[in-house]
Amino acid sequence: MTEPAERIRRIAMELTAQSESGLAYSTNEFDIGRFHRVGALARDLMQMVAAGELPGYEREVASAAGYTTPKLDVRGGVFDPSGRVLLVREISDGHRWTLPGGWCDVLESPRQAIEREVREEAGLAVRAVHLAGVLDRHLWPHVPVYDRHIYKLLFVCAPLTDPAPASSSDGTSDRAFSSAETSARAWFDVDDLPELSVSRVLPEQIALLHRHWMDPGPAHVD
Repeated sequence: MTEPAERIRRIAMELTAQSESGLAYSTNEFDIGRFHRVGALARDLMQMVAAGELPGYEREVASAAGYTTPKLDVRGGVFDPSGRVLLVREISDGHRWTLPGGWCDVLESPRQAIEREVREEAGLAVRAVHLAGVLDRHLWPHVPVYDRHIYKLLFVCAPLTDPAPASSSDGTSDRAFSSAETSARAWFDVDDLPELSVSRVLPEQIALLHRHWMDPGPAHVD
C-alpha cells in the first residue's frame, strides 16, 4: 500500500472510531445523524483505498464491533523529589481527587495516551518511563462496578520541566489550575491522601506506583 493510501486508511479508521464513540454517547437526534454521516464518509475513504473492496471492509468493521474486548484506561504516577504524588480534582466526580489519566484513543499508543492525559488534566509535560502495573479493574474494589470490562495501565512518569510549586496537602496553592475535566492539581503524601475518586483510582494503586518510582522492577500483572 502506498504512503498516501495508508494515510487515508488511518484517517478512515480514526473517523470510524469517532463515529462509533459519538453514536454510543449522543442522545440528540441531530448529533446522531452527524455521526452516522461521519461513519459513511469513513467508508467512502476506504472505498477509495480499496478500489471496490468496500464490502470486505464493512464485514471487517461489523465483525470487530460484534466481538467485545476490554477498554483500556491509563493512569500516570508523577512524583516530586520528596516522593509526593500529583493528583487532580475530577469535576465529573464531585471534585474528588485522582491520578491524571483516561481512555486510550484509537491510533494512539499507551505512552502517547498517558503523556497526553497528564498534559491535558494537570498541565504538565511528562515522559512515561516505567510500566508499574497491568490491572484488571474487575479484580480491584473500585466503586461503582462497571458493566464494561476494563484494563488499567499504571505508568510512572517523569516531568520534563520543573513541576509546579509544591502545594499544601489540601491542594490550595494549585487551585488556580483547571482544565475541561479537572478543577485543581496538588501534591500529596502517599500516606496522607485526600478523598479519592475510587471509580478511577485506589490508594493501593497509588502505593504501587510509589514503590515502582522508588525501586523500578517488573510490572504487577493481574
